[in-house]
Amino acid sequence: MHIARVPGLDCVDLVAPGTAGLGTAFGVTDPALLCNTSVDVTSLKAQGPSDFLDYLAARGHSVGPDDFVPRSLVGQYCRERLSRALRQLQARGVEVRRIARHATGVTPAPDGHGYRVALRDGDTVTGTDIALCLGADELVLPPALRPFDGHPRLIDSPYPTERLRRLPEDARVLVLGSKLSAIDTALILCRVPGRRITLVSPSAVLPAVRTRLRRMPVTRLSEADWNSLDPQDPALDTRIARLLLKAVHGCAAPGAAPRAHVTGLAEELLRLETQLARDRTIPWQDVIAELIDGLNTHVRDWDPEQRDALLLRCKRLISRYISAIPLSNAQRLLSFLDSGQLTVASWSPEEIRPTADGWQVRLPDGGEERFSHVVAATGFRAPRLSVTDGGLRIGSGDGPVPDIGNDLRLRLAPSGPPERIWALGACAGSRYPIVNYLRASAQHAATVAAQLFPPVTASSGRTSS
Repeated sequence: MHIARVPGLDCVDLVAPGTAGLGTAFGVTDPALLCNTSVDVTSLKAQGPSDFLDYLAARGHSVGPDDFVPRSLVGQYCRERLSRALRQLQARGVEVRRIARHATGVTPAPDGHGYRVALRDGDTVTGTDIALCLGADELVLPPALRPFDGHPRLIDSPYPTERLRRLPEDARVLVLGSKLSAIDTALILCRVPGRRITLVSPSAVLPAVRTRLRRMPVTRLSEADWNSLDPQDPALDTRIARLLLKAVHGCAAPGAAPRAHVTGLAEELLRLETQLARDRTIPWQDVIAELIDGLNTHVRDWDPEQRDALLLRCKRLISRYISAIPLSNAQRLLSFLDSGQLTVASWSPEEIRPTADGWQVRLPDGGEERFSHVVAATGFRAPRLSVTDGGLRIGSGDGPVPDIGNDLRLRLAPSGPPERIWALGACAGSRYPIVNYLRASAQHAATVAAQLFPPVTASSGRTSS
């Protein structure tokens, strides 16, 4: 969408094995699987009114900026906006090619002009500018399950969801994980009353509950607040906590005393936070969009080790609020818990053994339970980028990780010049703290498009991407 307006383009190649908009996040078709971000920030344009809201309104959907909509609608929106952008490029005489294959690496061209992108089948495609838009689609399979990869009663991911829906009506399912993928799994499997589902993880911490995630008209965290943070300050965590509490109190109703609830049994927390959301007494939710933007704008400049250490220390507190679930989903989960169909437990299997009709699982206390199926809902990661032999490898590799600048350009050597290779979205996770967020990807796209003016060369004023 953003480069459709960039002058001087000659050709745009889209290299991907699948169809845009049909990835893990937004490729689901089940209407029960909602976005956990509101329409306001679920947009392919980060600035101005929500482009997604305009898209939905033009098609007769009665929604507002606070609403959570099915993820399938976002996939549809992405595909239609892509088709429109490609038509705009073609109308300007720009050649557009779709190459339905995997890219495995990028190396500078021998003549010093542009790059060669290696494909898995041995072919190559060339371009003067490379945008790495590699989503977080690589499965994270727990070590205990890796020996059984491919087992017919092991579902290595909740997606595509058809595999979950095909399970027997009396299935007893062990779900490894308690975050968003596990929530999706429970929402789908528990539709059939005869199934029994157990969600387990070491923490058994479920996401918090919210009624919206949107940009707010009033800023609660100022530039001075962010600039006052020193990553070397021994009291850094306390200063950040005070700033966040001040911001949350600023969003609270007069006389209210908002509190963060991060301890207790998963069911107790879910019940408490669901009631707070029903009562609209969750002012923290109106700080989240600003917090994400602030982290991505200011903390990205810190030393990587200091940045990663802070995020690791704050992960439990921050992640469950950033990745909170809509109230409607929380209410459904509570109904499944109340019926006894769903259980959330704080443990990890000591051992998992396949049997003739399922799985034998040894618990930390020495007890054992039997399950008919196991679902790994332990998330995804972006393909690893590594520098090797003067180029870039996509996927597995032992080379060093390339440096990604604030402008998203890669350096293949620490002291080398920035390449005309950009990392966007999940690929930029080594520089930007929060990347699993469509708004962040939209911000990245605008940043890259602003830099994609044709390079000045003796031979050509045209650019291919």
